[in-house]
Amino acid sequence: MARDLVDRDRHSKALGLFSAHEAFVHGQPGGKRLVLKDVDFSKLKFAALNLREAVLSGANFSESQFIDTNFSMADLFCASAADADFTRSSFDRADLRGANLMRTKLVKAVLTKADLRAGQIVKWNGGEKTVVSQRARLSDARLDHARAGEANLSGAEMVRTSLSGADFSGAEMYSVNLTGANLSEAVLTGAKLKDAVLNGATVAGANLSNADLRGAVLRNVDLTGAKLAQADLTGAVYRVSNAALPRNVSDMVSAHSVWITSSGAAGVRAIFDGMDLQGLDLSASDLSGASFKNTDLSRAALNESWLTLCDFSGARLEGAVLDLANLGGSNLLKADLSNAKLRGAKLVPIDLRSAGGTKTGRSWPTSLEGAVLTGADMRGADLRGSNLGGANLSGANLSSADLRDANTANSNIETAILIGARLQH
Repeated sequence: MARDLVDRDRHSKALGLFSAHEAFVHGQPGGKRLVLKDVDFSKLKFAALNLREAVLSGANFSESQFIDTNFSMADLFCASAADADFTRSSFDRADLRGANLMRTKLVKAVLTKADLRAGQIVKWNGGEKTVVSQRARLSDARLDHARAGEANLSGAEMVRTSLSGADFSGAEMYSVNLTGANLSEAVLTGAKLKDAVLNGATVAGANLSNADLRGAVLRNVDLTGAKLAQADLTGAVYRVSNAALPRNVSDMVSAHSVWITSSGAAGVRAIFDGMDLQGLDLSASDLSGASFKNTDLSRAALNESWLTLCDFSGARLEGAVLDLANLGGSNLLKADLSNAKLRGAKLVPIDLRSAGGTKTGRSWPTSLEGAVLTGADMRGADLRGSNLGGANLSGANLSSADLRDANTANSNIETAILIGARLQH
């Protein structure tokens, strides 16, 4: 009962502030512009308010409900609105730099020309000034059918965010993180997505015509259903081939992508053990942690793929293309990589982390123990700290490769081409 009274009192006071601001907006007597810093509106419920040009930097809207509300041109710098409901509300030209909108419902909201870049926060500690950059966070938010043309979301975190049917045409989204996001049927014509990360994103029916995707990373993204006319993909990492993967393989890759994005909380780890994947195009994929024990990947394309901590023991990879792939910490025990291409591939130990993501101080080496690498093209590969014990390197090209601290005991490395290679002292 006491909590109910407190909430009712908060609601009444907030309503008084909002009413005064609405009178200000309409030029009515007694109106007063709402200017409050770090005010707490959490868990309050309102609808159809006019808070145009309100100044509410640092405000707490967590778990609140402000449906059909006008926040256009409002100052919401570094506001916190996690788990809030802003359905159909307008943030046209609003300042949302550094805002926390995680899990926020923004269905059919208007964010045209809104500013969602990082916010620079000044902190003082014992007279010492520190400037901290805080990204706008929209991970797990719902922006389905939202209108955000020409909004600036550069650097924003939008992991698993749903943008289905939304309009982000002309939006500035440099270096935005859209890992696992749902962009199906979204309009991103002319959007600036340079250096953006879209790993595992769904883009079926998305319109990316004239979009700037230079340097973007699109691992595990099926682009076959997206419109890419005149899009600039220079330097981007993506699966070039339009050849469809077998349905069961495609489903496994998709489920594995969800498994990675959710840190194992959802999706399913891919187990390809013993499967026939000959000649398939799995380039630019993220299959970290997958199992390929005794799998046939002969002539498969895995270039630019992320394959850390995978198990390839006993796998057949003859003639496979693994250029620029990251195989850090993977197990290739007795794998057959004869005539495979591993130019610029990374096969170094990988740092082990705790469940919380912190480094444990331990690392896991890449094992090529007993692997067959006859005729493999490994020019420029990074093999520092790897285990090549007993590997067959006859005719392998290791020119300019880095083999410092690698274990080459019982291998026939002397039969390999080692022009310009860096060997252990």
